[in-house]
Amino acid sequence: MTNILSQDHLIFPEILWKRPQNIYKRQCGKILILAGSRGMAGAAALSTEAAFRAGAGIVLLGFPDALKEVYKKVLPETMSIPLISTPAGSVSLRAYPGIMEIAKDVDIVACGPGLSRNTETAQLVQKLVKNLNKPLVLDADGLNALIDKTKLLAQRTWPTIITPHPGELARLIKEKPQNINKNRIKFAQKTALEFKSITVLKGYQTVIAEPEGKIIINKTGGPELATAGTGDVLTGIISTLCSQNLNRLFEATSTAVYLHGLAGDLATKKIGERSVIASDIIQFLPLAIKKIEEDYEKEV
Repeated sequence: MTNILSQDHLIFPEILWKRPQNIYKRQCGKILILAGSRGMAGAAALSTEAAFRAGAGIVLLGFPDALKEVYKKVLPETMSIPLISTPAGSVSLRAYPGIMEIAKDVDIVACGPGLSRNTETAQLVQKLVKNLNKPLVLDADGLNALIDKTKLLAQRTWPTIITPHPGELARLIKEKPQNINKNRIKFAQKTALEFKSITVLKGYQTVIAEPEGKIIINKTGGPELATAGTGDVLTGIISTLCSQNLNRLFEATSTAVYLHGLAGDLATKKIGERSVIASDIIQFLPLAIKKIEEDYEKEV
């Protein structure tokens, strides 16, 4: 039975649990983000910073070693991990053993922002989806790598969260984007069930669906999110909240979508809808979290 909720307020405040005074960074989530390629280096930086601003304790960034000079300037808080790269400047299939070893010590892996559609990189993603025994967030080129390979998602025994926009979902399920936009709830639900994955169908009133039938329609955010990089930011936020709530991934994912949109709403009020860029969403994310926490304290 389908259970549809409208998320016009914070439905799951417990996901943003109060931190004890004696907490340490490992308890705040350890994340591995696999991202970036030549010409798309910024995506990795956006996801990484968003993860930290959402409250992550440790973020590891795996990127193609061809971009070592570029990523010297990435956030100093990040543990940067150069991975074997292809001649095209994307992560190579030969990086697979190293990634699997690193992943043993993290809570969650995010894969996709700016990875490129390089054939060898796509093969790497497919191998990770098949064999990685960790919760996995797939976005952008992490999803493009699974075109004609979606059975790998259904075969996974560990939780998966996919975050397609209508165009990406259309490629995965061989459907027209306009049909998806006309029936967003239907296709989000169908995808969640078929792929056995939490599905975040991005766009106006983002739909979050889980295989068991729960659906949330998010009401925060608007046209200011229709700009390059905001999906990379969302990937970082989802990764953090899920790493801190491993037993409540659907609720954590929904809360991340809510925060992402709220940060967009706050940015719009301050600088105007047309001028918002992805890094503004990161800038306003702490204010969004602070607002939620203050509002919740008033209610309690």
